[in-house]
Amino acid sequence: MSAIQKITLLKKKAPCTDFHKTPLCFEARKAAQLKGLRRLLKLDEKVKLRNFSGDIHRHLHAEVPSADEKWIMFLFVILFLDLICGIPLFVNGKRIFTILASPLIVLINLWTCIVMFLKSSFRNDLHFTLFKGSAGAVVSICYFVLSQKYAFSILGFNFLFMSSSLLTYIIVILGLVRHYLIVLPDYKRKEKNAPVWGTYLFTLGPAIGYMAAQFIFHFSDSVVNLFMSFIYLMLGCTFSYFGVKFIHKFFFIRANQNIIDRHLYKGINRDGRK
Repeated sequence: MSAIQKITLLKKKAPCTDFHKTPLCFEARKAAQLKGLRRLLKLDEKVKLRNFSGDIHRHLHAEVPSADEKWIMFLFVILFLDLICGIPLFVNGKRIFTILASPLIVLINLWTCIVMFLKSSFRNDLHFTLFKGSAGAVVSICYFVLSQKYAFSILGFNFLFMSSSLLTYIIVILGLVRHYLIVLPDYKRKEKNAPVWGTYLFTLGPAIGYMAAQFIFHFSDSVVNLFMSFIYLMLGCTFSYFGVKFIHKFFFIRANQNIIDRHLYKGINRDGRK
C-alpha cells in the first residue's frame, strides 16, 4: 500500500488527534508538513514567466559550473575553512570546539574532491548548487564555533555572552530565510538596486578592519581574543548568506521543476539536447 493510500484510509477511519500513537498518524503529519513547505517554495503557475522579477529568473537557473568556478570553490574551502578557520580551531583550547567542527570540515573537503570530477549535466549542475549552499553553511557554522572558542578562552562559560551570540546568529539566519521564502517569490515586488552606502562599506571594510586590528592589538591578549571573537561571529553571519541562498535555490528549482520544463527547456531536454 502506497503512502497516499495509507493517508486516505487513515482519514476515512479516524482523525489523527494524537500524532504519536500510530505510525499512520505520524506519516499523515509528515506529509502535511512537506506539503506546507512545498507551498512556500512553489511559484504561482497562473502567472506568466515574463512577469516574474529578474531575481526569480536567476534563482530558477542552475548555473553550469565551469572548471574555473570549481577551482574557485576548491580554493574557497581551502582558504576560508581549512586555513583561516580550521587551524585556529585545532590549535590549543578546549577540545569540545574541535570535536563539534571536525566532522563538518572533513565532510565538505571530501565533497569538494568529488565535485571537482563531476561532468556537466542538469543533475550535476543542481548538485553543484546544493554543494555551494552546504559549503557556505558549514563555513558559517565553523566560524560561529570559532568565535565561541575565543570567547570561552577569556570569559569561560559565560551564559549571557554565548546566548546573545547565538541569538544574533539565529536572527541573521531567520532574516535571510524570510527574504528567500516570503520576499523573493513576490512577483509584484519591484527590484531595488543595492544602496550606494553598501558599496562603500564593502570597499572600505578591509581598510577599516586593518586599522581597527592595529589599534586593538596594542592591548592585552584578552582584549585581542574578545575582538577576534566578534570578528569571527560577523564572518559566520556573513557566510550564512551563501548557505541560505544556494540551499534555498536548490529546493526552489526542485519545487518549480514543471515551470522550468515548460518554459526554460521547451523543445530540449535538461542536458541541452533537442
